[in-house]
Amino acid sequence: MFGGKIQEFYEKYGLRCVYPPLFIFSFLFNILASIGMDYPAMDPNELGVIAVSQFFAGKSWAGIMVSVDYYYGFLQGLIYTPVMLLFDNPVLQYKAIAVINALLISCVPLLAISISRRAGIVKLWKMLVIAFVSGGYCCYYAHSKFAWTETITILIPWIILRLILGLSEQKNKPKAHFFSALVGILCGIAPGAHIRLIIIPIAVIIIIIFERLVYNKKSVLLTAFIPSFVAFSALSVFTTYILQKELWLCNDPSKLNNTLSNLFVSLSGDIENGPQRFIQAVFGQLYYFITSTWGLGALAFCLFGAVTYRSVKQKIAGNQHTYSHNIAVIGIFAFLTAIFSVIAGTLYRFGTDGFYVYQDNVLFGRFLDSVIPFSLIFVLAVLFTSSVKLNKILGSAIICGVVYLVFFVVTVPVILECESSRIAPILALYPLRIGAAGAELLNFNSLLLTVSAVFCVLAVFVVVISCTKKYRSSVISFMICGLTVYSIIFISGTYLPMCRNESVAKNEAVAELSESVYNQNGAPPLTLYNINRHDALMLQFLNTNISVRITYDIETIPENCFVAVKKDEDVDALLNSRTPFLLVSGNDKLKLYAYGDRAVAYMRSQNPEGEDSENIPLITTEASETTPEVTTVPTETTVTTTRRTSFTTERTPIISTYNPPEVVTSHVDDIGDEFEWADIE
Repeated sequence: MFGGKIQEFYEKYGLRCVYPPLFIFSFLFNILASIGMDYPAMDPNELGVIAVSQFFAGKSWAGIMVSVDYYYGFLQGLIYTPVMLLFDNPVLQYKAIAVINALLISCVPLLAISISRRAGIVKLWKMLVIAFVSGGYCCYYAHSKFAWTETITILIPWIILRLILGLSEQKNKPKAHFFSALVGILCGIAPGAHIRLIIIPIAVIIIIIFERLVYNKKSVLLTAFIPSFVAFSALSVFTTYILQKELWLCNDPSKLNNTLSNLFVSLSGDIENGPQRFIQAVFGQLYYFITSTWGLGALAFCLFGAVTYRSVKQKIAGNQHTYSHNIAVIGIFAFLTAIFSVIAGTLYRFGTDGFYVYQDNVLFGRFLDSVIPFSLIFVLAVLFTSSVKLNKILGSAIICGVVYLVFFVVTVPVILECESSRIAPILALYPLRIGAAGAELLNFNSLLLTVSAVFCVLAVFVVVISCTKKYRSSVISFMICGLTVYSIIFISGTYLPMCRNESVAKNEAVAELSESVYNQNGAPPLTLYNINRHDALMLQFLNTNISVRITYDIETIPENCFVAVKKDEDVDALLNSRTPFLLVSGNDKLKLYAYGDRAVAYMRSQNPEGEDSENIPLITTEASETTPEVTTVPTETTVTTTRRTSFTTERTPIISTYNPPEVVTSHVDDIGDEFEWADIE
């Protein structure tokens, strides 16, 4: 009754009555989940993206990024640039980033509804099921809460698929050329979001060839697609080159991770030294894909094979196609993005030094997380438009059985030997470990439990498909929505609170120390001596108005700057110098010093009590036994001029060329991995 009224309302007013409330609900739902996150902590992913946005806003973090050996793309940072221009407070910047992410990720349900309508689904409740399963996918919900590249990396493939399906119905030639050019533009800039999105233009080109050969369709017009794709690919490459040279101070992209150059340079050695690793990683990711989709990924593969076989066979026979062009395109897109992501994730991770240290290196599903919902909507689209036969369910069970058998024989022994894990790269597995603690390593029982959960879902499919026809769509939709709700509850109740707590723990000491740094134009620069990567990036994030540099050689610390060091760091070389070296503040993790006459003078001039700066007693000294000769402090006007000349032009650079990460990184970074969210040991 209620569903019938909703359908009547939809048929009367169309999707224009559905999109606004759906978008508002999704936005509020996502923004509420971001409450409590004040600082970035996904080291160094978030801070690397923010560094790019600051670069576009005119503030270079080159002195810090020289110590980071990962390149993060530029597209997400470009989107955040207005935030950096509008807000100076770092906490407000991070809050504004959360709003932008919520706006972007809330477009996914709308695109899912539009795609489902073009797949031939006419009932609104079925469209809403697809929208909920897609937009509510647990990794979309979780990963969009942080300032890293995932949000735009998730969104771009959805927009491209929607444009391709829309072009198949487009009769207006000028509009067809415009949208074809837009597809080319998005394919060209996609690797600028993350290098793994190079799979998207490859998938699009295969789809263009398939639809022309099998369906006699020319949806994407090549005369518009090719020039825009070439032009924006070149623009993406050029922008990447500028960032790597000016922000990372790196002229050789092969020295940075997340670049094709690095992949090609290391690939030959990785394959030669680790063929066994390669097989372990492949089946680890196939396990991740099938399990994180509750087995529907295997069903999607079976349906893709059926759709492709039937379409090609009917093309050869000259018969009418059983499956529509749009259903076939969704299936090809889902299959290609999944397979290419498995390949990309395997090549990216199987050669890492920490492969046998972290469980997530063996499984590594983060590349798959952004494309998994395409397989889910493909299964639902086939179910809603032409039903799913029992033999496809049985075929998917066979695929699961083969993958799981090889996985348990080849990959599981490696996983059980690993000493620790990070949740973020394998997040979609955790809701399936029913009853297991969130901060707990994967073990044989939990892996077996996830496999059992998958076969239970497939068993329900078999029962429903076998026993009912009228209500099969309703029952299966209810089950999939229930699994989605359960996963969201796990993310909301376990993972995000864990991230918030970890953020506070990681940033508390840095934020406290940063309060003693004068984050204003003309203030003395800040030199970080032998500080770990995350703390260094956070100090720059909290002090964007001053120059921050990192060095691992105490002899290169210049005079007239603030110096931050670890609490137990040996700084005798500075203590024994004749240059004033005064303790400004400290905590149980870090200490901050003023080093040099002008740094001490500036510190005195900023006295918040408004006292005569010459009468302020010196802060506790650990340097020379004599008081530095500071007789006058310039007036405010003079200070501004002095800051710009003394603290900028006269300061010798600490790091002027790129050094290999193994030379400059400290012990905590020597594994060279990106993720530190929910580090489990």
